[in-house]
Amino acid sequence: MAKINSENGNKLYNTESDLSSVFGQDDQRGNLNLIDNIKVMKSLKIPETGKVYRMSHTIYNGMADRPTHGPYFFDIMLRPYDNGFTEKYANKYGPSLGRLEMCDHTGTHFDALSHMAYDGKFFNNIPVNDVITNTGYKKLGVENAGPIITGGIMVDAAAASGTDILEGGYPITVQEVKKFLKDNSITPEPGDAMFFHTGASSKFSNPGKYDKFYDSSAGIGYELARYLNELKISVTGSDTPSSEVVPPEDRNTRLPVHQYLIAKAGIHIIDNLSLHRMAKDGAYRFLFVCSPIPFMGATASPVSPVAIV
Repeated sequence: MAKINSENGNKLYNTESDLSSVFGQDDQRGNLNLIDNIKVMKSLKIPETGKVYRMSHTIYNGMADRPTHGPYFFDIMLRPYDNGFTEKYANKYGPSLGRLEMCDHTGTHFDALSHMAYDGKFFNNIPVNDVITNTGYKKLGVENAGPIITGGIMVDAAAASGTDILEGGYPITVQEVKKFLKDNSITPEPGDAMFFHTGASSKFSNPGKYDKFYDSSAGIGYELARYLNELKISVTGSDTPSSEVVPPEDRNTRLPVHQYLIAKAGIHIIDNLSLHRMAKDGAYRFLFVCSPIPFMGATASPVSPVAIV
């Protein structure tokens, strides 16, 4: 397993404290700025069959979730036969609605640039204390993301390693990714979204089996995160709770890949993706469509992105 030694760790985490955006001092979208009208129109030409894959998991009471996020809860609060509406109206009207409680990082979710800070600063050198309120962030909230339509790539890291599920703590490497892309004749372009299949998503419907991935899972390693930045990827993620390798390569850090991608590179992350059906069909290049719910000032949004091949 690749390791980051102390010398490299100090270099990586202490000399990259300038979190400036290449898109200007007012930027709140990071690499999503790379998805312009031309990129959207070009991406729309990718599908060849029209087959659609849902890249999200079903959200339900009792689902797998990180303990610090708290449980998801949904309750029917108005039943069709409540309030006597059926008898009152000529059309025998029977409405129903529910109420839900959840963390903004529930299930398959899209991380905002306000999700990770480095030494008291967010992406684009925005001081945390200048923008934080009890009801959300005044800058970098998920509402800034907007709808995303771009080229999508899925790297089947599990298949590339000849296994169904990658071992926990295994960092996906740059070399593996380059080989996979070459073998499948895929050339990443600026603004593309790139995701990684480790095999974990096939276990999501079984909380007892999926919960273990919160403590130990394969995922994006630190050098791969830097490579994604070099490629000018706009969105990344995987089929695990953290998308990055857990535990981290440098055990003195916590979620360093999240921190680098979000706070330094301005690359959004989608965790807990459902990718096993796409992996089975070899759906590696596709049109990617995702529209985060614009919760004002939120640090994330549950999403249900789609891949169209």
